[in-house]
Amino acid sequence: MDGVTEIKEISGWILPDGHWQPAEEWWHVSALYDLKEQFPVHFSDNLQEALSGGDESKIRRAASEAGFVKISRQQMDLISLTLQQLRTLQKLVELIDPEAEFMILLEHGNRQKNIAVGRLLKLKSVSPLLA
Repeated sequence: MDGVTEIKEISGWILPDGHWQPAEEWWHVSALYDLKEQFPVHFSDNLQEALSGGDESKIRRAASEAGFVKISRQQMDLISLTLQQLRTLQKLVELIDPEAEFMILLEHGNRQKNIAVGRLLKLKSVSPLLA
């Protein structure tokens, strides 16, 4: 894939306000502790409580509920997505092979869907991703 970014290189969080915060693969939860200090406005009481408890599954769930979007390799984990977050996502993937696919885990992984990068880049609203 000369000149084309591989999906596995994208790892981090899209914050509720659309800002991208990279995180090392397998260190997403640890990164939230640092982000809490940098962006306290995005950390609901529920998310702060989950961070205090230390249970990774509860932390990931609370982060999704607070509007964070986790990206790890070829997966996105989210409950909701704003138009601003979609625009950030589109910027992140614009150099990826348009035929490559992301798996979107919705509702805490209870629903899954795949979307090609090429289609993702053409979206004008978040509805197709969440439907």
